[in-house]
Amino acid sequence: MNQPQDHFPERRRRVRRRRAIAAAALGLIIVGAVATVYLLNRRHNVVVVHVAAKVHDAPTEAAPTKPAPSGEYPAAPGAPSLERVKAELAAAEGKRTSPSSSTATHTGANSGVLDAGAEGSFRRLAASMSGHVELAVLPFSASASVTLGGDEPAHGWSTTKVPVLVSLLRARGASGLTAQERSWAQSAITESSNESVLALFSDLERLEGGLAGASRYMERVLRLGGDTATTVATAPPPAGAVTTFGQTEWSPDEAARFFRSLALGCLLPSTQTSYVLGLMQRIVPSESWGLGSAGFSSVAFKGGWGPERGGYLVRQSGIVDPTSSRGVAVAIVAVAPSFSVGTEMLTRTASWLSRHLRPSAGASAGCAR
Repeated sequence: MNQPQDHFPERRRRVRRRRAIAAAALGLIIVGAVATVYLLNRRHNVVVVHVAAKVHDAPTEAAPTKPAPSGEYPAAPGAPSLERVKAELAAAEGKRTSPSSSTATHTGANSGVLDAGAEGSFRRLAASMSGHVELAVLPFSASASVTLGGDEPAHGWSTTKVPVLVSLLRARGASGLTAQERSWAQSAITESSNESVLALFSDLERLEGGLAGASRYMERVLRLGGDTATTVATAPPPAGAVTTFGQTEWSPDEAARFFRSLALGCLLPSTQTSYVLGLMQRIVPSESWGLGSAGFSSVAFKGGWGPERGGYLVRQSGIVDPTSSRGVAVAIVAVAPSFSVGTEMLTRTASWLSRHLRPSAGASAGCAR
């Protein structure tokens, strides 16, 4: 009787030991599984956070500082660093500036159009900007312009829409524009519509025998305005542009000559001159930076802009006091890191001009011969 009693407790102890060992093993397995799941989840979270950061950064780096207004040229894909733009501008300026010239140069005598000390003041203004700026000023009473910051040809972009309209008006002669063409002219100048100016240029092409003929006709109109050097572009426009003539290389001095001649009635009869200048005085608010926001009592102007290698080119040409004997033709060209910086540069330059401009009434120097 004692032997069976002693046997069963030992058997129960062995069972309990096995169960304890099994429970411990199971516990270790569960702990290991939990640890594995935790570690796997932890690695997954790190990867997810890392990928999300990359996805967020890419569009920010590629986005322009400010989108170009509707109907105009799109911003260049990818914004170069400010350091790169400054380096390229400095290199370009070093190539174009002769040893005898300075940041502020003259193609003609001041003629009292700017106040004393204007050159030094402009140098300080230009040095404070994030890009390069050039300015040409040509009074009605002078035959040579004053240029500050240089006088390098640069793409005319939408400022060339005015020569397109003037050329079509000349080609039409006494018959003038059709009602449809007048509608296109209004949107082309006041809103900078590319579609409208292309329609106007197509009409000029039909009158002058195609692209080459229309472009040569525009060149002859520029020559009548005193521009002796500009060649109207005819090559297919690159990506980011839509017109051939908008790629025309137009210097500030030559642009100022054209707009002076336009205001003086050297290119069109008085009624058509008033018509074009009237459109240039009704630029939409979204494009009225630069000359349009500098506080001039009367100004007619047209802007143009587009992506360029190493940044963005923004420019304006126009006439301050276009119907007065004190009138002054102006052209401003800025190369900047972005469209918004370029418009700011033009506004600062135009505001500077409004403070330093000293035009005097006098006899006009007349039309170009």
